[in-house]
Parts: sequence; structure tokens; C-alpha cells
Amino acid sequence: MRQQYQNFIFFIVLATAFAACEPVEYGETGDPFSKIEGIEGAWIATEVIQVDETALAQGGMYTEQDLTELFNFSSYTITFNIDADTMPSTFTVITGGAPSFIDTTGTWSFNDNNFPTEVLFSHPDSSLFTSKMRLITPPRDQNPLHMKFQRFSGGKLIVSYQYTFEKQNQ
Repeated sequence: MRQQYQNFIFFIVLATAFAACEPVEYGETGDPFSKIEGIEGAWIATEVIQVDETALAQGGMYTEQDLTELFNFSSYTITFNIDADTMPSTFTVITGGAPSFIDTTGTWSFNDNNFPTEVLFSHPDSSLFTSKMRLITPPRDQNPLHMKFQRFSGGKLIVSYQYTFEKQNQ
């Protein structure tokens, strides 16, 4: 009798599981968001954090320092321009006296226009990129832009600078 009861319970659980396995209908997702159009425009730095990557890797206590006000990064602005075909074009940087790890003018591109993880910067006289910043978040008009500049020594990451930018009104 007990075996029949267990079989009955098992059958009920199994039937419930199969009944719950109905395909879910999702609505249309629309066209993919253009990352190029999302980054176009002027962005002003709201925060710059220096990260000691060596200390972080070793479990150190003091690994981050806010440099925003220390080096006047609150005036640091980068403008990304696009061409008539909605492709990456030129950029300009207004440092406001803050140190800059990229050229102040030149051309920019993504490492992949559909799924970018890096912004590549080139000097005006070069077709090769001279510096790059990693995207921490995808570029979108309404969201802050988070990028990271990384410094290496002997092939090892030693320090990074995490930038947070807000889009300026056009």
C-alpha cells in the first residue's frame, strides 16, 4: 500500500512538472541598440578612481583612490563624433588641467561595432590606435558611461583608472 502511495505522489509531481513546461511567448525586442549612436556626443567625467591592481591582486587593504577632485577631473570632457554614415569619426578631449592618457584629438573606433569592449584612440597622423580604454558598461544615451584605462609594466597590469562619465546636454 505504501509503495502505491509513493508511486501516486511521484506521478502527481511528474504530471505537474510536465504541465508547467509550456513555451513562454515573448514580445518583439526591436532593433538592436546602436552602440556608436549611444556614445556619440560630449561626456564629462564625474568620477575617476585609481586602482592599484598589484595590491588588489595580493589582497591589499588600500587599493583605490578617488582622483576626481585631486586632479580636477570634474572638468575632463571627451567628445565622440560620428560621420554621416553613423560610423566612428573624430574625438576631442578637454582636460581642464587633469592628466590625460589619450591624445587630445584624433580618431576613435570600437574593437567591435556591435559588441564593443574597447574604445580605440588614434593620433590624427596615424591609422594605428595609440591608446585604448575598456568599456565597463555599454554606451547608452541615458546611462553613465564607465570606462577603464589600464597601465601595464612588463606585460603585467599594475594600475587602472576607472572613469565615470555623464552625457552633457546637446
